[in-house]
Amino acid sequence: MPEPKKVTLDDHTQKALWDLLHDRNEVVADIFGSEVRLTLLPTDNEELDDITSEIEYDPELKQMLLESDQDIKAGRLYSTDEAIQYIREYHSKSLHRTRDGRIPSSIT
Repeated sequence: MPEPKKVTLDDHTQKALWDLLHDRNEVVADIFGSEVRLTLLPTDNEELDDITSEIEYDPELKQMLLESDQDIKAGRLYSTDEAIQYIREYHSKSLHRTRDGRIPSSIT
C-alpha cells in the first residue's frame, strides 16, 4: 500500500475538520457520495508512551535493553558489517551440522 498523500488545508477547512475530530480519534465523512475515513494520527509523544509501556511490561525486552546499554558503555560495540559477517558465519556453520547437532571440526 503506498504512503498516504499529505496535504495542507486552508484555515477554514482545518477548523471545520478539527471541530469534528478534536474529541474523537476517527470520523467518517461523506464527500461527493464516497465515505472517507478521517483519522487523528498519534503524536510522537503518544508513540513514545506506547514504546515505553511495551518495554516496562516486557521484562525480557527490558533486560535485553539494559544489557545492551551496559555493553555500549563498556565499549562492546560491533559494526553492521561485523554483525552481518557473524550472522553469515553462524548460518554457514549451522548448515554444516551433523545429525546430532555437532559442527564438524573441519569447519570450526
